[in-house]
Amino acid sequence: MERAACLLDIESLTYEEAVELQLKMASMVSEYDFSKKYELFCGVDVAYSNQHAVAAAVVQDEYGKVVEVSKCRYMIRHAYIPGLLFLREVLPMLNAIKGLKNDFDALLVDGNGRLHPRKFGIACYVGIVLDKPTIGVAKKLLCGQVKTVNGRRVVILDGEVVGEEVIKNVYVSIGHKISLSTAVEIVKKLIRNGRLPSPILVAHRVANEELRQIK
Repeated sequence: MERAACLLDIESLTYEEAVELQLKMASMVSEYDFSKKYELFCGVDVAYSNQHAVAAAVVQDEYGKVVEVSKCRYMIRHAYIPGLLFLREVLPMLNAIKGLKNDFDALLVDGNGRLHPRKFGIACYVGIVLDKPTIGVAKKLLCGQVKTVNGRRVVILDGEVVGEEVIKNVYVSIGHKISLSTAVEIVKKLIRNGRLPSPILVAHRVANEELRQIK
């Protein structure tokens, strides 16, 4: 609990301190599968209007049935800085997830994991704080180059595979406690109506519907 509390104390971080934190925590990420069974999936997303934000966490089963929804309203304190999305979104996300009564087997975050200039995006941060198998799912290529290797569209950064383009402009990367191959398999399985996995798609819709209630 003390470690988690320390990790969550990010409100007053400067740019330099946030970058240093990412570099230190990058070594804490596990890229191995810690589970053999994935039946419940949580998607989390954040919607904004000026300084107002709403985070939504949605738990679904593998068939797309919604098990639970949690929402959290939040006042944003940080501007968006490329590469430091966690400063802006991680606390709303974690508070929404904290509101869930049901457990889940894997978390899908709207944002990058290892596919990041410092190999430590928001999905890595959330995964370490929660100590859960976590997957980053992004809609834009933040860094690296996409190359076709053995029929896969992988993202290469500094000579390493840090992610995979599963469909056009959808990039999957490791957040924590999961392998890239398993992460890709899960995301592909959960993409149904649209180009994003269903738990994130529903979380996005719920967050925006709640945000309209604030305006």
